[in-house]
Amino acid sequence: MSEEDDELFMHLERDQLVAETARPVPPARLGPRALIGLWGLRVFAILVSAMVLYTFLARLH
Repeated sequence: MSEEDDELFMHLERDQLVAETARPVPPARLGPRALIGLWGLRVFAILVSAMVLYTFLARLH
């Protein structure tokens, strides 16, 4: 946010601020490298979660 945006928000009334901040923001357009990176992070998170779950269940016995 720029200084102009900050100044605008300071002068808005509460209901105007709520209405302005409740407006949806369109999704960002990402390049192919960013999409591949995000999918890689998803796969990594799923694999690590599976490993943690397996380790937890294996130690219960």
